[in-house]
Amino acid sequence: GEILVMASSPSYDPDKLVGRDLGNNYMELLRNPRHPLFNRAVMSRYPPGSTFKAVTGLIGLEEGVSRPEDYHPCSGGYTVGRGVKCHTHYSPMNLVQATANSCNAYFCYVFRDILDNRQYGGVAKGGFDMWYDYVRSFGFGRKLESDFWDELAGYVPTKEFYDRRYRSRWNSLTVISLAIGQGELGVTPLQLANLGATIANRGYYYIPHVVKKIAGHDSIDARFYRKNYTKVNPKYFEPIVEGMWEGVNVAGTGGRASVPGLNICGKTGTAQNPNGADHSTFLCFAPRYDPKIVVSVYVEHGGFGGSAAAPIASLLIEQYLTDTIRRPELVRQMKEMTIAYPMYDKRGK
Repeated sequence: GEILVMASSPSYDPDKLVGRDLGNNYMELLRNPRHPLFNRAVMSRYPPGSTFKAVTGLIGLEEGVSRPEDYHPCSGGYTVGRGVKCHTHYSPMNLVQATANSCNAYFCYVFRDILDNRQYGGVAKGGFDMWYDYVRSFGFGRKLESDFWDELAGYVPTKEFYDRRYRSRWNSLTVISLAIGQGELGVTPLQLANLGATIANRGYYYIPHVVKKIAGHDSIDARFYRKNYTKVNPKYFEPIVEGMWEGVNVAGTGGRASVPGLNICGKTGTAQNPNGADHSTFLCFAPRYDPKIVVSVYVEHGGFGGSAAAPIASLLIEQYLTDTIRRPELVRQMKEMTIAYPMYDKRGK
């Protein structure tokens, strides 16, 4: 739960906020259309994209509607209803393979089985509320109660939200995009890092905090010492961990994050974005069997999760675990990476 590094870009020179020009400099930063005063790590509400598939898979296992050995087909995506497209890969896949290769169709099948479970009377009577409770137990849709005063809660839609939007005429196909971390879901990068810690711990997390100790006090607040358990049994986390490991080290979407000997486990996310290029995100931890560090990277308009976010995350893990970087060429590529951001007018629109 200890936050080792937190970065938000673009940033600003703190020296500008002291001295006689403080007021003018502050107003200039406030008017900047890229909002450098906005801490994206704890305040932004991003779609998690495919990193959220781990949550979908875990809920399916706990609810008994999915097993690791179950296979689902993918013919360019999930083809029921309006459908959900997917990139080209072999088919069918089981849970480990679908996690490693980030198959959209697989998790759409699992998601619908979760919501349409007859045990709860289907999606409208109890299936969606059950899904909602699971997601909240992972720390989404609410503040984590970290020691950042400006931390926001993100957003997880409720059944009542969809009842209002669709006048109670909706089903699991209507909200199928939630299966792959799209739709109305909104999370902070801190919440994604917390998801990584939860998976690394096989089912629980400590509330993230930046203060380790306070001089003159015996300890920090008691809430930072408590284990917070999800509603998913720890035994169900191993197939997801295996899939994340294979996705980086064997054959999958996170190959650019691989570092020999570090056993990095990671999940890519390419979050659809109506305003410009997709967002690139990557969630990872290492080593696999004795985790020491979790990294969550979110690059606005960065494209594929494996292209921008994954290499950055792996460099951070390599630096932390080995105290050195053995891939200077990759560092250069990341520093020189060009991202096409949307143009803004003077009103920031």
